Amino acid sequence: MASNGENTFLLEFYRDEITDQEFYRRLSRIMRSEKAKDDLIRLSEIESRHANFWKSKLEKNGVSVDHIKYRKFSVLIHLFLYRFLRINLTVNLLEKGEVDSILRYRNFLKKTTDSDTISGLNKIIEDEISHEKLFDDMSPSKETSLENIRSFIYGVSDGVVEVLAAMAGLYGILSSNFLVALGGFVVAIGGTISMSLGAYLSRSSESDFRIGEIKRRVVIEDRIEDQKQKQIKHENTKSKESAFNTGISYLFGSAFPIIPFLFPLGIYSLIIAIILVVIVQAVSNGIVAVALNTPILRSATRAAVLSLAAAIITYVVGVMFHTYFNITLV
Repeated sequence: MASNGENTFLLEFYRDEITDQEFYRRLSRIMRSEKAKDDLIRLSEIESRHANFWKSKLEKNGVSVDHIKYRKFSVLIHLFLYRFLRINLTVNLLEKGEVDSILRYRNFLKKTTDSDTISGLNKIIEDEISHEKLFDDMSPSKETSLENIRSFIYGVSDGVVEVLAAMAGLYGILSSNFLVALGGFVVAIGGTISMSLGAYLSRSSESDFRIGEIKRRVVIEDRIEDQKQKQIKHENTKSKESAFNTGISYLFGSAFPIIPFLFPLGIYSLIIAIILVVIVQAVSNGIVAVALNTPILRSATRAAVLSLAAAIITYVVGVMFHTYFNITLV
């Protein structure tokens, strides 16, 4: 007879599997690609087999699973994230979930001595590992898409932090909210130009190196292929794309701390700006964490705290200039 502790693990495994089964089933309904639909239906069926395995083990131990339901909130939030993040980041979430499952199963494998459980669990782990290939097929352009998403998010992050920091400092020495907003707008324009130029030069250097490598292979192989010509053409456009994306994302991010100062709200404009920036930083860095498969809560919290710290420090600097040097601009 299994211990209560072991049955608790089995119940959690069963709940995880029926939750994944339901999520894949419902996600398959909203996918446009027929192949993706078929893959997700197949994944749902595999998770159903896994759930039945754990169900049989629990029933053998005298534990009923009739009262166990899938995690409805988890399914709904993942479906929402798919609509918001689309397929590339959703695939990263799915991959992260599979890796977590494999780790839990392998840890449990070390604790159990039941041969039937060991055999079945090894097969389940093999299935989970094989899911990686299906996820790759569902998102063939994932790496390029994730690179663009990360660039956009980092541009937004730079915009909100730098402009908020500048405006917090200006608020300490300017008596007009409108002048603070105007100062923030000037910083945003300057930052957009600077970031775009930096992105263009950085990407140009990288593209020049890659184009040089492609041409070197052409000389060595004494032939040029259509694929290599397309690669060169693609590399030549990346610099402009990088500059444009960086500039737009920076300008977009800078709007959040500026908008509250367009209204005569006094100190509340600064408070609202800080709250907006903290939210934007938490959300944007959470998305980056999804893209990089790193802890989401830690990344979001760290970004929010650092943004808050930057605003406080620059505000204190502005107040010090006002207090000790009697600098006040009307």
